[in-house]
Amino acid sequence: MVSRFLMACVVILPLVALLAEMILHTDMAERHHIHHDTYSVSLVITRTTVLVMVFMGMLGVMTGWLCHLGVFATDPSVVLSFFTSFQLTLLVVHSLLGRYRVTTYSDHLTVRPFLGRTKTMRYDEIARMEWVVPAGRGLIRDLNVHAYDGRVVRLWGILDIGQMLMRIDRFDALDG
Repeated sequence: MVSRFLMACVVILPLVALLAEMILHTDMAERHHIHHDTYSVSLVITRTTVLVMVFMGMLGVMTGWLCHLGVFATDPSVVLSFFTSFQLTLLVVHSLLGRYRVTTYSDHLTVRPFLGRTKTMRYDEIARMEWVVPAGRGLIRDLNVHAYDGRVVRLWGILDIGQMLMRIDRFDALDG
């Protein structure tokens, strides 16, 4: 009974992610309008997570079936539990990546983070901007934008920070 439920999860979770990708993430990663620019995570990244989920789903079905036949000396529910947890993790990552968005206007920017409420910061409130290199991410740098009142907004390096800096136009506040 547990194996059937887990097999259904391994099949259904990639389909849910695929459907969400087709319905929710149909826009371009960067949209340039007259009065604002919107930056979101590239469709290549979100679609890659969906493709990995589909591949791992097929691999999970095949491996679970081979365990059921006795080819591998383990219970199918153990193998299917791994694939189900892997896909649940990727589904959460996919939904968080799809949520992140930065919109730059002529006098302020809004950031919708992975978790939490949307934050707004006016360009004239920016005290300083500093580059941050998170551990394990190599050459990709994030940008922390600090306001005079202590608020901090992080612009993640998976977006085109260079274009955002051109719109913000506060290079005097940028650290080295």
